[in-house]
Amino acid sequence: MKKSILYLLLSCALLTACDNSDDTVFEETADARLNAALASYEKQLIEAPYGWNAVVYTGGGGTYGFHFKFDEKNRVTMYSDFSDETAAKSKESSYRLKAVQTPVLIFDTYSYLHILSDPDEEVSGGERGDGLLSDFEFSIFPDSVKAESITLVGRKNNSRLVLTKATQAQVASYAAGDLAKAVLFNNVMKYQAYFKRVTLGNVTYEITLSPRARTIKMVWLDGSVPKTFTTNYYFTAAGVAFVSPLVNGSQTINGFTNVTWNANTFQVGITGAGLKGTVVSAIRPLSVDLAAARRWWQEPIESGGYWNSRQGFHVNGVDDALKVQDLKVGEAPFYRYIYQPAADGNIDLFGPIFYEDEGVTLFYGHGPGRPTFASDGRIIFSQVATFGDLPTTGPAVESAKYLFEASGHYLIQTSETTFDMVSAKDAKSWISWE
Repeated sequence: MKKSILYLLLSCALLTACDNSDDTVFEETADARLNAALASYEKQLIEAPYGWNAVVYTGGGGTYGFHFKFDEKNRVTMYSDFSDETAAKSKESSYRLKAVQTPVLIFDTYSYLHILSDPDEEVSGGERGDGLLSDFEFSIFPDSVKAESITLVGRKNNSRLVLTKATQAQVASYAAGDLAKAVLFNNVMKYQAYFKRVTLGNVTYEITLSPRARTIKMVWLDGSVPKTFTTNYYFTAAGVAFVSPLVNGSQTINGFTNVTWNANTFQVGITGAGLKGTVVSAIRPLSVDLAAARRWWQEPIESGGYWNSRQGFHVNGVDDALKVQDLKVGEAPFYRYIYQPAADGNIDLFGPIFYEDEGVTLFYGHGPGRPTFASDGRIIFSQVATFGDLPTTGPAVESAKYLFEASGHYLIQTSETTFDMVSAKDAKSWISWE
């Protein structure tokens, strides 16, 4: 015991000696250095004469374009490519820099940036309670701060915010409404037929756009061999920017510029790889993925899940054309339309689920039998059962009519976790599954 006490006293003496040493690593305290860093970062943000172009890479996988202009009064003015409105009209809100273990840039009043994080799925288009897994508080790390760019990391969802100094011409383009013109590319989703193609030079590309996932898929033929390219995209004042470039022989497509919308012909015009083209409709795929339908049907069986759709069928250019989002059972509002293969032995399940008691409930649905997989890649459904107290009219009945259409459907894989099911009859109706 005495030896232990002696050892403890000796240790304390040594520690005291260390504490009293005049040798210091830094001339300033940690707080002083942190405050100096905050002041330096704020100065850099403010003194960019034309503001900052920005890209947000969300935790949910999407990419979104912004422009920020910070001032010395802790105000920030921004544009966003989230929608037609946010691209056309600037919005001012507030920001601050704060020390939270590391320097943090906080957008502290509701802004276009907050839309991505909004827990209301009708605002963000994301999951209820989570939004698109983006952030509005971002940590700054010294190694990621450069003279012309700054990369920040979201504190909650680890989204990335990449700032790049804008030029005088770019900020003028935002003010002139060029970002809003670029977002007109989304009008390809208004085409009545699902399949869209553009010819650039001597190559015809089929374009599949997934606005929620912010992915673009392009398919072309090398002789008779289909080639596929998929990347995330976002919008800038110059047009559509690809996160990764498409390289096809001598053609390198970094995105599309000179986006135009002809309301008379209902067509989008673009320039890619320096070549002009017009996006036109088609009623069947340029190249059919013969295994896609079976792959789509089999995946939930292996994972124990189901496919879900936020809006049900898109028909003749109209989202949620059958108004499934208006469905209610008592006070329980609509949540998703689902398809669950082998839900009851050899019977699948197709129907709406509803919010109830902090969970989701199925009250009724249609029961397709095991689908037919045609040799040309189509999947064909037929009804063999029903579940629950099925309505005799309304969105659920109309949705079943489209599912059981005799021509069947093509399955188009739009990302690792999403598929579009497209009518093989005329490609004018489809439903997006995730």
